Amino acid sequence: MTDEAWLADLFERDYPLLYRVGRVFCGRESLIEDQIQEAFLRAWQKRAAVRRHPNPDGWLVECFRNCIRNACRREGRRMALCLETAEAVIPDSARLSPDDYARSREQIELLQKLLGDRDADLFLRFCVYGETAAALAPEYGVSEAALRMRVSRIKKKILAHRELFACAAAVLLRTLR
Repeated sequence: MTDEAWLADLFERDYPLLYRVGRVFCGRESLIEDQIQEAFLRAWQKRAAVRRHPNPDGWLVECFRNCIRNACRREGRRMALCLETAEAVIPDSARLSPDDYARSREQIELLQKLLGDRDADLFLRFCVYGETAAALAPEYGVSEAALRMRVSRIKKKILAHRELFACAAAVLLRTLR
């Protein structure tokens, strides 16, 4: 079997698996596609060693996992740089302490208006003030997993609405200081 045929066979066999693994690690399809290509490029570059490997599928999955992890780290560093730049643009006179800003009545009222009282309270306590799911779950009468799922849905709701996102970003940006 030629190297090209071997790689084509590996691609057809493992592409769906890599895509599923990528969905577990990261939800962004463009990032998953790029990292699948990166993993197959590395497999091609090391084709002699991979062909002799006792488990080439496992090697490819591990390589892909490393590619995803490295891409997420790069993205995290890029986002941290963006936050530092955004923080530098805010004049000192506009900077409030995180507690003063997060507890400011107008921001909380806006969050309550857009999310509802209960969800706004949960978002503030879990995401802004840093209370643990173990501490909050009994108060809300749900399991920790259900509470985390609820927070995840609140975050999706925030991302879907421009006004909500602007409000939440302002609150969170101040707390990152």
